[in-house]
Amino acid sequence: MTFVDDVLSGRATLDDFDTYSDAWNEAEEDLGEFHDFLGLLWPEYAMWVEEHDVLEYVIEARRRGVRLPDLLQVRSAEDPTAGELYRLSGRYAKQWAAIQE
Repeated sequence: MTFVDDVLSGRATLDDFDTYSDAWNEAEEDLGEFHDFLGLLWPEYAMWVEEHDVLEYVIEARRRGVRLPDLLQVRSAEDPTAGELYRLSGRYAKQWAAIQE
């Protein structure tokens, strides 16, 4: 199970992120790429590197079964943070286009 899976199932909260990060950093065995360990798609991870607030929107998008940029676009009219993140998602348009969800 990944961080995102655990948050979606209620086994973890967004506040537990550091615990998962520490577990990956301290693991003696290879746990794979950090974004995979967390359960983030590459463009979600790239956005997180720039703006950590994106995690709450990632979780909301997964719960709704929609792509993150689509959620951000809809939410941007009422939520300034979503608007900023939607603009940020445009930097990763090629990566989003390559993902078939």
